[in-house]
Amino acid sequence: MHNQGQGSPTIVFESGGGEDSSEWSNIEPIIRERGKVRTVVYDRSGLGRSDANPQPYRIEDEAAALRHALDQCDIQGPIVLVPHSYGGFISAILASEDERVKGLVMVDANIPSFPDEKEAAIVSARYTPLAENLVKEKPGLGRNLLRQDQSYPTTARYMHSVQLPLNLPIIDITAEHTWVDTPEEVAAMRRAHAEFVAASPNRAAIFAKGSGHYISRDQPNVIIDAVLHLISKLREKSEETR
Repeated sequence: MHNQGQGSPTIVFESGGGEDSSEWSNIEPIIRERGKVRTVVYDRSGLGRSDANPQPYRIEDEAAALRHALDQCDIQGPIVLVPHSYGGFISAILASEDERVKGLVMVDANIPSFPDEKEAAIVSARYTPLAENLVKEKPGLGRNLLRQDQSYPTTARYMHSVQLPLNLPIIDITAEHTWVDTPEEVAAMRRAHAEFVAASPNRAAIFAKGSGHYISRDQPNVIIDAVLHLISKLREKSEETR
């Protein structure tokens, strides 16, 4: 874990499945400098420079590890989480449990309601063989993804019990060309995200037209502008309560 800069709130970046903290290398410095905030990037277990977790995989352990790391770095909050893809699950768990979290900017990120168990089983069946093949080329990364992909239906079941506070400001950025494959899956995902945003007036949607799943590469300014906007909103709210 690396934390740099000063200022409030603290922006914590959560990478997608199989990605390490370098995913944010072209975005984090800009937000830290322009927003005048403290930023945090880190590698989950088994990714980047972090050791693998030898225990059976559980999504809730990923969130617990992040909470522990934030405590170890004495990060008091307020915190804004910026998750990509699979990292949305981990950020949602932390945001549902930790009062330090005061906002999220979700970057084509998984939400608690999607996928359901049936869809998760399809995803697991699709990606598990790819992870098994990756073990031969990149053993560490492959084993990490294999644990994650095999556990995907269990993870989806757990996530359906996670409730994000309705008063939590959330910007939900979705990509036009996202990670699911079939038109039916894309339609189901978009319905889920639309319902997610509609559930609270504190949630807003941004559609990254033309972008692939890796919005940080294709349209980084969409993320930067959204995070800076939320920083401004939280500061305004803080001023109003003084």
